[in-house]
Amino acid sequence: MIPVQVLVKGQPNIFDILSEKFGYSINKKGFKILNDKIRVIQGDGVDFEMIDTILYALQQKGYSADNIAFGSGGALLQKLNRDTLKFAFKCSSVVIDGERRDVFKNPTTDKGKQSKRGCLRLIYKDNAYHTKRFEESLELDDCLVEVFCNGEMLHEYTFDEIRNNAKTAT
Repeated sequence: MIPVQVLVKGQPNIFDILSEKFGYSINKKGFKILNDKIRVIQGDGVDFEMIDTILYALQQKGYSADNIAFGSGGALLQKLNRDTLKFAFKCSSVVIDGERRDVFKNPTTDKGKQSKRGCLRLIYKDNAYHTKRFEESLELDDCLVEVFCNGEMLHEYTFDEIRNNAKTAT
């Protein structure tokens, strides 16, 4: 993800850097389009004003809007995001050459953004859901069910089943 600051005066401009390294073409309207294999994603703090600001900056530098994609979430709606709610899905475990390894985020600037590590389970205990490492609380059932694995659908749910699960989980 490229921070918005790259479009601010005095900062290195990612579009100039990418066009220099990978080349560009000029479209019918005279704007630069990065190499077909290169694009920029802006997904942090994206709201309507941010999109306008970025597109205007691109136009002023002579770049086409075709060069950028916006990841939009809570900022377009209630201004809630994963930091507000302290919630995000992240990879927590990986198998490399048959060996399971923990994957985690541990930023020095915000300890509140530390992620859980290891193969995880969701258990229900004391009227609340808890995330535990796989090897912990084995006497309790995992509330999560594998539905899709390696391109194969393992279990299909009807819309009514999903609706009923949502009602009973709250």
